[in-house]
Amino acid sequence: MSVAIKKVAGVDSVKVSLNEGLADIKLKDGNKVTVEQIRGIIRRNGFTPKESQARVAGDVVERNGKPALAVTGLDQVYLLADAPDAQGKVEQLKGWMGKQVVLSGQLPETKAAEEPQTLLVREVASPSS
Repeated sequence: MSVAIKKVAGVDSVKVSLNEGLADIKLKDGNKVTVEQIRGIIRRNGFTPKESQARVAGDVVERNGKPALAVTGLDQVYLLADAPDAQGKVEQLKGWMGKQVVLSGQLPETKAAEEPQTLLVREVASPSS
């Protein structure tokens, strides 16, 4: 599986632990890799992808009256929700519409065709000026 993931343009490094059921994937700056691309590779190699931890840059936009993240360089928008241990993060983003931010959090397990995906926000970096 690690060989297949390493072939994806934008992947910097891959460490896979089959015993722990984990893959640590580092991406290059400016990459165009999506979580669904990686999950597809995992599925094609006979494994079931679970939740993912991610750090994502993008612009705060509005979807259905709530903050969402339009990912920089991709045609991808994540709906946003607070991670259970980080209440109030999404509310903080309401004042940052149109600003670029970096969010860290969890992308829950999804079905292959499920869209849009929700990012459970744990950390918010201040908007750029």
